[in-house]
Amino acid sequence: MAVTILTKPTDLILAAAPELLPVRIIAAIALVAVIVAFVHVVRHLKSIEQTLVKDDLVPTERGPRNNVLLMVCAIPIIVVALLFYLVLKA
Repeated sequence: MAVTILTKPTDLILAAAPELLPVRIIAAIALVAVIVAFVHVVRHLKSIEQTLVKDDLVPTERGPRNNVLLMVCAIPIIVVALLFYLVLKA
C-alpha cells in the first residue's frame, strides 16, 4: 500500500477525478463572488451611515441592525466556504 503525500496546493485540486475539476473551479468562483458581494454590502452600509450622520438623520437608538445584517450576509459566505471545502475533499 503506497501513501501519496501532496506537496503542492495544486496537487490537492488535481488529486481527484478529472471530471470534478470544473465543479471545483465553479465552487472557487462562487466563493470569490460571495466574498465580493459581502464587501460591496459593507461598503454600501458605510456610505449609508455616513449620509445619515452628515444629514443628521441618526435616530436616538441605533440598535443592532448593522450587526444582524452583516451576520445575515455572512451566512452565504460560510455555506459556500463549507461547500467549497467539501468539493475539494471529494
